Amino acid sequence: MATDKSKQHKVHIIPPHDLLVQKFTESRAPELDSLYSTIATRSNNNFKSQRNKRRRTTSHDNQSSKTRFRKKQKTGVLNQNNDVNSVKKAPPRHIRRRKELNENPQNEFCTSGNGTKRLRTHVWHAKRFTMTTRWGFHLPLGLHGRGRGSRALLKWLNNGTVVHDASYYSAVQLEGSQDSIMSILSILMSPFPSSDSENVLSGGVYATSMLHHGGQPNSGAIAPVIYMWRLNQKSTDADLELNGSEDHEKVNSSSSFRQLWVWIHAAALTEGYNALKNACESQGKVNEGVDSVRCTSLEGQFGTLEVMGSEASHLLQKILNPVISDTSSTSTFTMENEDHKSCSQIIPLVVNDPRSLTLTNNTEFDSSYTELWDISKGQFCPVEESVLCMEKHHERLSTFCLTNKTSNDDNTPPTKTGSSRFCPIILLKRNNIKDSITRWTIILPLTWVKAFWVPLISNGAHAIGIRERSWVACDAGIPSFPSEFPECNSYNSLMEAEASAIDEQASLRPESMRPFSIPILPPWNCVRLAFGSNPNEPEEKESYTVVARSARMLTGFLNAINGDRLLIFPHDKNTLISKFIRDEKIIDGVPKSIVENEVRRKVCFVRVVLRAYKEGVIEDGAVVCAPCLDDIKLWTSGSNEKVELQVPQSLLATYFAKQDSGKWEYKVPSDMESNRWPIGFVTSGFVPGSKKPVAGGLCDVALLSHLRHEQWGCVPLKKRKKEVYVLTRNLRSTAYRLALASIVLEHQEEDLDHV
Repeated sequence: MATDKSKQHKVHIIPPHDLLVQKFTESRAPELDSLYSTIATRSNNNFKSQRNKRRRTTSHDNQSSKTRFRKKQKTGVLNQNNDVNSVKKAPPRHIRRRKELNENPQNEFCTSGNGTKRLRTHVWHAKRFTMTTRWGFHLPLGLHGRGRGSRALLKWLNNGTVVHDASYYSAVQLEGSQDSIMSILSILMSPFPSSDSENVLSGGVYATSMLHHGGQPNSGAIAPVIYMWRLNQKSTDADLELNGSEDHEKVNSSSSFRQLWVWIHAAALTEGYNALKNACESQGKVNEGVDSVRCTSLEGQFGTLEVMGSEASHLLQKILNPVISDTSSTSTFTMENEDHKSCSQIIPLVVNDPRSLTLTNNTEFDSSYTELWDISKGQFCPVEESVLCMEKHHERLSTFCLTNKTSNDDNTPPTKTGSSRFCPIILLKRNNIKDSITRWTIILPLTWVKAFWVPLISNGAHAIGIRERSWVACDAGIPSFPSEFPECNSYNSLMEAEASAIDEQASLRPESMRPFSIPILPPWNCVRLAFGSNPNEPEEKESYTVVARSARMLTGFLNAINGDRLLIFPHDKNTLISKFIRDEKIIDGVPKSIVENEVRRKVCFVRVVLRAYKEGVIEDGAVVCAPCLDDIKLWTSGSNEKVELQVPQSLLATYFAKQDSGKWEYKVPSDMESNRWPIGFVTSGFVPGSKKPVAGGLCDVALLSHLRHEQWGCVPLKKRKKEVYVLTRNLRSTAYRLALASIVLEHQEEDLDHV
């Protein structure tokens, strides 16, 4: 068979490395000229678009640009006549926003005209979220709309990741000897020390506690706080691995100089900082000659990002690229290994800039970046976005062999002095949501918040506001501050602000269309009426209201009122409720009536988790009432008939009455048959779309014990429940609904984990 010799000697032409556009167009010029002449002949040299084909194609008309030009000329932005006296207005809002988006000061928050602080992600949120002003910040309330979207949020949480910018949390730093700092914490915090105090001292974990005013352990609560020892990045990895060595003992020495961080919510930052500062000054006056503890506010220095969801660890594995260093063990860091560790862990890392992971893998690590947590030495800002964009542009050109090798011009913008491609962060592993959904908190310098925020969103995380954040907490049964901490002043301020906003909206409607008023700030003192107290009788001077947040605090309250016989079992190894629920003699020693003087004077609330027995939706602010035994039998009888236990419609508007002083009081209804005495209120209602909706509330301890005594005494031993049957009623509804209340402190030692 004959072969084609031309195919054997075929030469493959390699495309040139550089493509000259001018030569390319010159070679195609004859072809373009012939094409132009052909089109001109067919259209009779008429290149105007036909009128009937201009639909949805009005870009040829520059009428809008002319109108914009006239408006600018009228307002004085443009001056064609070169008038010296023309007034120039401020640039348009989108130009000012773009400028604010590119700014990245080294510290402190940016502020608006009235002094309200803005998060570093404010511009990003303002374009997509409904904004609100709270606690001195412009914060994202939630996605645009009527405040719905909880079903989609729960899907993101169960199948993806959500992220929230919680940089409104700030740290207060205490500097001094370990003994001096510990003595201050023992005065201001309850409970203290924590159950894991030894690990907290070593710097391996953080702890939560309730911050109080000095000298007032039972009242004057400020806020729940997170405290941890400041980590020295150079010795952190070695310190965490040592057990019993001389260096470890030196770190934990009581005379060593240490620094403690106390993280406080913005709603209580001023009050908490003043309490800590006053305690430090008082200690210095009492202990003369001893180095006093220095208290410093670190507001505007750190940012906080909360990452939650079933895919949170997987997302962080993509974003966080630890620096590879010979002296650091961070190169072996994997999120899969960290998931198996216990909660409350502190993981310090130095990571590459998440915006340019492919550009910094081979960059040599400078050990000076390990001291970035020392605020006194200043902070390194991230590399500007324009520099990274230009580097990526050059990298793309080199991929397509379009770089000009002969040119020595470098169009890359200059990098500012003090900028860095590395960032020190601290990962806090929080308690899991429903034992399956992980929570991480990223603490990082404030200048790096935007550098981490955009990659998190780009890799699939859904941003949420403070409203969606409260939904996550409610669905998980975790209290949200300050809306579920009525013992704190921040709670009163928040409720009063919400009440004034609702009253202002109601005033815009005609009087005939206004709904009747309900107390946004629940009258917590009305639970005293269930003890048989006279509503017109003034409260005694010795009375106080307490919210127990730990099993130790609840036990102390029961001992103070001689309530050791009450059927309340604070979580402890020796007093588990499962040991007493099957005891036949447990209810024999409990008095049938709890209307005792010591109990009546002192009211203690505990947090409960409410679940509807059959049907019904529990809303925020709903009243929790004590049911009769006949009420429980009607719901639990097994009949399909609908139970209707209601308040008369005529008494609904007068159930709570507003006094001239502005306070609300409970009015005892004349119809006592339908009256059920209140024992508490709901602080967080059901989240629509949840498969197992729960609500959070606060109820009186003694009344819960009384209800449990009645309910255990009328059922067989095997049918006793750990939960307590209660009634709930929404304030704008007449119907009572049966619910099961589970006391949180009977299942865990502390109830201080919050969002």
